[in-house]
Amino acid sequence: MEKRIIKVSSVEELISTLEKNYGPTWYEKVSLQITETTGQIEAVVKPIDNVDSGTAIEELTSIMKIKSIPLPHLSNIEKQYSNPVVRVNISEDKMQASIFIIPGFKRILPTVDEIKQALSNSQIVYCDEKTILSVIQDQKLFTEVVVAQGKQPVLPKDASVEFLFPPTGFLYQRPQADEKFDPASLYKIFTCKSGDILAIKRPPEYGQDGITVTGEIIKVEKPKDINLSSFLGQNVAISEDNLKIVATCDGQPYLENSKVCVRNLLVIDKDLGYDTGNIDFNASVVVRGNAEGPFKIRAKGDVLILGILGEVEVNCGGSLRVQGGVFGRGKGIVNVGKDFAAKFVSEAQIFCGGNIIVEDYIMNSTVICAGDVKVFGKGVISGGTLKAAGNVEASELGSVANIRTEIAAGIDYENESKYAQLQRTLIQIVKRVNVLSSSESSLRNQLLRTKDTTKRESLKTLLVKIQEAKFAFEKQLHKTRNAIRIIKHNMQLDKLRFSARIKVRRVCHSNVKIQIGLLSKLNSEEIGPCEFFLDKSSGKIMCRSN
Repeated sequence: MEKRIIKVSSVEELISTLEKNYGPTWYEKVSLQITETTGQIEAVVKPIDNVDSGTAIEELTSIMKIKSIPLPHLSNIEKQYSNPVVRVNISEDKMQASIFIIPGFKRILPTVDEIKQALSNSQIVYCDEKTILSVIQDQKLFTEVVVAQGKQPVLPKDASVEFLFPPTGFLYQRPQADEKFDPASLYKIFTCKSGDILAIKRPPEYGQDGITVTGEIIKVEKPKDINLSSFLGQNVAISEDNLKIVATCDGQPYLENSKVCVRNLLVIDKDLGYDTGNIDFNASVVVRGNAEGPFKIRAKGDVLILGILGEVEVNCGGSLRVQGGVFGRGKGIVNVGKDFAAKFVSEAQIFCGGNIIVEDYIMNSTVICAGDVKVFGKGVISGGTLKAAGNVEASELGSVANIRTEIAAGIDYENESKYAQLQRTLIQIVKRVNVLSSSESSLRNQLLRTKDTTKRESLKTLLVKIQEAKFAFEKQLHKTRNAIRIIKHNMQLDKLRFSARIKVRRVCHSNVKIQIGLLSKLNSEEIGPCEFFLDKSSGKIMCRSN
């Protein structure tokens, strides 16, 4: 055992430490060298040294000569503290009282009545008798024991309002660790329907007075109530039980000046961006800037875009107006439930369930319309395909460069729109199958040239994954092609309008395919102004000069 130093504040503490470390017979195991300083005792503890017997006998003889150690005179102390003392301690908040028993020289423990009397003298109005009995039975001396507890007050709760929607109206969606990250989906518009509960009033709860161990009453205040009507904003109302705020229309709930509101018109006061994300709203939407980038707009109502509409995917249940025009860059897809209007349309795909009005031109686009199409201003429709269930009116069809342009009127909108969308899907599938096939061929060649075992296993694993993906796309390819064949063979004649007209205000160039109903013809010369129509008697498309 190594030498050890113990620093304590009293001899009692030193003995307790020695007993803890070396047992009750510590003096048989270690020897001490004690030094006393002001307020501290320092003991150097070391193993008992082996001494020769002669030295031990001399020391023992010396100790035996001292028959007693003089002690302080104890008679007065024994008389003064002959009986036990009960000390009562009360906590600062007067919610707890405890006793501390110091035994007497003659009588060790107090009686129950003596303890009660001590508590009464300290103005303790009630106590726990079972605890007092246990103190005596278990002889709990020199130990503080709690024998009285006050009654804590139950604090009141003021009335409150719980909002069931994000105050800004936008919900932040943190992506999962294994989820493909799409910045445009981080912020989602929180929407509600008419009748949805947006806020709930939590009524006030009354508290209860407390009482101290000395019998003093601790008063609690009355809770504060809330007038729910002070939280009412636009398009909301209070429920019949006066405890809820409900929406009175579909839209986006939000908090403004502590009032619950519902906007049935979502306004984006800037360009569409990652801070707004994809728009998914169950009413109407206004974008005061441009709508460009890898975003999506879905609205059950109308959509108004004051700037340019780029490659954004739009699904609109109502009408769509693009004040700055559409420049889809070959990626933009627009589905409109009702009417569509724009300054111009370029390199886009438009599927419109109503009428289309374009101020300037439609170029290199696919446009399928359930109503009429009118192009004013320059009035040019050039490149791509335009098909309408109703009439088509423009100033110029095609171009002087003889760009292939297809114009159709009186078509079956439902099947034509499905056909066009399936065609786009088919192209995407073909591109993916092509890439996978090229990758498969390249990996097979690498596998033939590679001799390293580890690298070969890695290539084989990758090859299996590519083959699985390719097989899945091949299945989609066959399914899509079959759907296209079915649609082509099920064009319903009762949905075709053989009375539809294609009106050309200025000129129709050559290489423009004209279709009315199921009949079509390729215009081979520059003509106009004119109007194309279906002559029922001859069953041919005719052209009439205007």
